[in-house]
Parts: sequence; structure tokens; C-alpha cells
Amino acid sequence: MPKKRPVPWFVTLVLLAALVLSGCPGKEGGLPKNPLATPEETVKAYCDLDAKGVRLTSTTWSKVLPYISWTEEAGFDRAVVISGFTVQKARKIGEKAATVAVEYQVLGTLAGEYVASRRSETVRFTVAMTDRGWRISSPDFMPPHVSDTAMVKHLEGTKRLEQADKIRNEAK
Repeated sequence: MPKKRPVPWFVTLVLLAALVLSGCPGKEGGLPKNPLATPEETVKAYCDLDAKGVRLTSTTWSKVLPYISWTEEAGFDRAVVISGFTVQKARKIGEKAATVAVEYQVLGTLAGEYVASRRSETVRFTVAMTDRGWRISSPDFMPPHVSDTAMVKHLEGTKRLEQADKIRNEAK
């Protein structure tokens, strides 16, 4: 009877890696599935994360991936500081598309220096149904809209204390 040869360790490692990668749930097609049922819920989830500051750094921005149709985020040199936002009811464009308006209560803009400018700003999001759920398709190049408290925390973490104080004082 012939003697069996052992399988080389690197073949075992490659097969194990292929097995693990093929079994990753929720990432088919490179994008995680959006479990939310409506365009409004999708836009609200995206805006909630944006307000928490997840789009400010490359280490956290991917948390918005279930809700957007693009797979890369531009680097922004400007952020809008907000005190809140309101998501309006969706307007259907067809069976698989809608627009959702969001009204932001803006406190100011941070682009190097913080400039206070209280105003209301309305952004219209276009949302489309895909095989991975509802996805925002535009605007795909909107600067982060971050709550005053999240922005202060971010600035304190990056040792930009003077800018953090300006925003903290403006929000009062």
C-alpha cells in the first residue's frame, strides 16, 4: 500500500482563508446590506451617523456604507457644524427611487477656522432601491454635517482647542 503524503501547510492555509472569506455575511458585492425598509429611514440613519462625526476620519467613515451607493469618500477640508436636522417625508420618483429632503439647523462652517453663520439649509437626497437595499445615490460629494457636540469632541481630540471653544460658545 502506497504511503500518503501530508498536505503542505501553505495549501491548508490558502484553503482555510478562502473558506473564511467566502462565508463573510452581509458583504456580497463589496457593500454591506442595508436592513432599513424605507428611504426616510435610510437617510435618517446616514444623517445620524454623519452628525456623530463618523465621516470626519478615514477610520470611521465606513459606518455609512450600508446607506450609500459609493464605496470611497473624498477627503473634505470643510465641515458644516449643525445643532440638529429634520428628515422630511420621501417623494417617490418611481417604484425604486425617491427624494428625501433634510433640513439642517446650521451653526457655522469649519474650514481651517470656524465661521459662525446660523441658518437653515435644505439638502435633497436621492435614494434608490438596489439588490442590497435602499442606497443614497446623491449628493455624493457633500461635506460632513456634524453636530456641535461631536465636532467639539473631535477638535479636542486633535488638540484644536481654540476652534472647539469657538463652537462650544456659539452653540450656547
